[in-house]
Amino acid sequence: MLSNNNSLYQKLKKTKAASQFKTSEWLEIITHLEEKINHFEKINQTTSESHSKYKSLFEMSDDALLVIENFSFIDCNQSVVKMLGYKSKDELLNTHPAELSPKKQPDGKLSFIKAQEMMDLALKKGSHHFEWMHTRANGENFPVEVWLSKVECDGRIILNTIWRDLTEKKKAEQLVLKNIEEKEILLKEIHHRVKNNLQIISSLLNLQANMLHDENTKSVLYQSKSRIESMCKVHEMLYSSKNLSSINYKNYLNDLIQALFQNASISTKQINLELKIKNLILNLNTAIPLGLIINELVTNSLKYAFVEKPIGLILIQITHLKNNQFELIYKDDGAGYSPKITFENTQGLGFQLIISLVEQLNGKITRKLVEKGTCYQLIFEKL
Repeated sequence: MLSNNNSLYQKLKKTKAASQFKTSEWLEIITHLEEKINHFEKINQTTSESHSKYKSLFEMSDDALLVIENFSFIDCNQSVVKMLGYKSKDELLNTHPAELSPKKQPDGKLSFIKAQEMMDLALKKGSHHFEWMHTRANGENFPVEVWLSKVECDGRIILNTIWRDLTEKKKAEQLVLKNIEEKEILLKEIHHRVKNNLQIISSLLNLQANMLHDENTKSVLYQSKSRIESMCKVHEMLYSSKNLSSINYKNYLNDLIQALFQNASISTKQINLELKIKNLILNLNTAIPLGLIINELVTNSLKYAFVEKPIGLILIQITHLKNNQFELIYKDDGAGYSPKITFENTQGLGFQLIISLVEQLNGKITRKLVEKGTCYQLIFEKL
């Protein structure tokens, strides 16, 4: 029946001659038109309800919502009015975003030019997200996070816009940065004071050694002084570094060993140092015990390996194995010593200290027998 009514209606549209239709056919056409009217009324009611719900959600949202068309604000909710400090939305509608902003953005770009760029990007990509500086009614500038979304509606192209006030977030970030800066200053001061205290102890040992006549006792004090200076140098580098928790270890070893060369009891002019270390960054927990181990090994080489012939090479190589494991190879081409002497059977203070420090690094040290000189392999963990 509905199909027949529609056919009669289509026939009427084509012929436009009323005399061709019977009374019963006219009734069917009228029924068809009534049905169409009812259908459109339902669509209109549904659309009206949807629009009402959308408008209600739009107005009640805590987020600042705006609509941009042709690069101007054509609508906004009360959250925007409240955020900007205006009395009504009429004061800010039909304005370009740059008119509600300072003349320039924080990056130095003119607000008008940058606003055009941001909106063009959103129209091109479909959406865009960025930070912006807006101005309240009282002249106060404040940061916002902006989301732009392109929407096509009834042949019109609009940009749905969301603002989030970043004022409190930025204040919190500034507070965190201030706290970090204060802690860095405090940490620098701690490293500085530890370094100074270690230098005082080193100076006292040096003074004490200079007052003694027994060479063996003086040697012990000088060795203790050397160990303290190796720790002191770590704190000195941390104090002067931007990174207060770790140091470049190649630079540290170079400074440390050059100091040992200068304080050696033999001429070191013809003893070469070769450091095969890539960009190794170590923290305090690893740097100090490893530095003390190397300090002992270099001291032993300068004390025993090159006494008769102060010509040769000291090689230090550190290689990353896997995860937190590293390998240290220490080698000199000096006189060497009996293969019967090992870390396990010696009672020397230096060797005992090395064993203790190796344990701190969860490591294992082994003496490798070579044709000339002395060689050690240390497997250790980066703590």
